[in-house]
Amino acid sequence: MLNPSNIIRSRRKTLSMFVNQNGELIVKAPLHLADRKIYEFVKTKERWIEAQKKRVLQIQFLNKSVLTYHSFLYLGEELLPLICNKAKRVERSSSYLLVPAKLAGQGEEKVLKKIEKWLRDEAKFVINERVMYFRAKLNLEYASFITNNNKTRWGSCSRSGALTLNWRAVMLPPSLLDYIVVHEFCHLLEFNHSKAFWKLVDQVLPNWKDLRLRLKNLNWLLNLFR
Repeated sequence: MLNPSNIIRSRRKTLSMFVNQNGELIVKAPLHLADRKIYEFVKTKERWIEAQKKRVLQIQFLNKSVLTYHSFLYLGEELLPLICNKAKRVERSSSYLLVPAKLAGQGEEKVLKKIEKWLRDEAKFVINERVMYFRAKLNLEYASFITNNNKTRWGSCSRSGALTLNWRAVMLPPSLLDYIVVHEFCHLLEFNHSKAFWKLVDQVLPNWKDLRLRLKNLNWLLNLFR
């Protein structure tokens, strides 16, 4: 069940595990913890591991087109790439992403890079718009805002008030993008995940628990364009 090469040791105090997008079990362990202890821990979590693997397989089955870059998500809507002789650049047209015929002739890798750039450019505009909206709505000031390419997180807020959001958030439905923005804004007032923090979130988004669960189920989007 556990490949020894999937044990990641570091200067941590506790064991943790997760099933990656390929259905592989990854275990994070303290540097000097005996292998026997690790395998005993994994043994106690067999049912959870199997459930997670089934979940990964379901995600792969239901989202095969997006995972294989045969379609692309933009604000929760699936866009299909369409080669167009008249298009001069990658651009959206209804439920399609128009790809210039000249670009398509340069190969799939070139096309994907241009589509990624289109998504990143859109992200800067769309996410900034929501940040400005909630800045006014909540009457809160932040030190700075950027989009980034983080591998594991949708967003962050530093103690100095610097907001950072993953550009892939532009792939999410608008309600989930707003949840991420609100979440980070609330950290300007509560730099933790205490009851006080979630109370702040609840005042803005009373359905935050549902939004948080939906976002968790879309974490696989963080692995796109790697």
